Amino acid sequence: MFLFKTKSHDDRLCALVREDDGVAVACINHQNAHTPVLEYCAFHWLAPGQERANLLGKIVAEQRLSKVPCSTLLAAGEYQLLMVEAPEVPPAELKAAIRWRVRDLIDFHIDDAVLDVFDVPPTGARGMQENLYVVVSRAGVVKEHAESLQTAGAELKIIDIPELALRNIAGRLDQDGSGEAMLYFGADQGLITLTRDATLFLARSMDIGYDQLQSEPDLVDRLALELQRSMDYYDRHFQQAPVTRITLCPAPAAMPEFAEQLAQQTGIAVRELQLDDLFDSPVTVDREQFARCLLPIGAALRTEPARL
Repeated sequence: MFLFKTKSHDDRLCALVREDDGVAVACINHQNAHTPVLEYCAFHWLAPGQERANLLGKIVAEQRLSKVPCSTLLAAGEYQLLMVEAPEVPPAELKAAIRWRVRDLIDFHIDDAVLDVFDVPPTGARGMQENLYVVVSRAGVVKEHAESLQTAGAELKIIDIPELALRNIAGRLDQDGSGEAMLYFGADQGLITLTRDATLFLARSMDIGYDQLQSEPDLVDRLALELQRSMDYYDRHFQQAPVTRITLCPAPAAMPEFAEQLAQQTGIAVRELQLDDLFDSPVTVDREQFARCLLPIGAALRTEPARL
């Protein structure tokens, strides 16, 4: 979303995403736009007493990323994703008009905000563009992310958000043309996305992560209800055919009965995402590494530029 000027014209895009306990990295070669190649994927743990800046610098040096376009992701709580009415203004005035519209929807002064927009799919039979998605973050947060990677020697190209990383992954799946519901869990946060034709229709965050699902199995009932509400809105508001499959992103913690329970509660087939669903000849990555690197993989699959 937040685009930076780069000097490199490399066909690769590498995502470095900071976590509390380390840094997840994924590098994808886009030389052939139809068959991107996953060249590197690994989670690097912070050693006891090691500073994250030191780890980032070590990764950039070891993987020779100083001249490779890189991206990163904002974390939950560092941004807001808002849906606002599309203003009827010339393109040159769009950014100012959007800032005016979101000023009362955020909990800090608009002068301290940076934002970007992308389209919400049209609704209704007329196919009119009625709304826009707006990503809003504090300028200081974006600056801190940028400086941490630039200090490590990375050539930062874009700072993105998890919703669009999942959108990029969904766009690689065989169900993409008929609608895809995707479910992702961090340790204490969950995210539902509904996409079709590599377009994000709806995203919904939840305060349910894999830690809670392990300790409170009954949360699957609440989760199924949230999913059903989201899919009903997708069907009704966007006038789309019902989603027939839920794709479950792998989590670092094992949840052996979760997919079956969710399928029973929703009445919809649930399958766990596999690395070879995304790439023809991926590097060898075990399940835990794939789970830890899923969002960086999605970020590195990005191909289109930001809007503003």
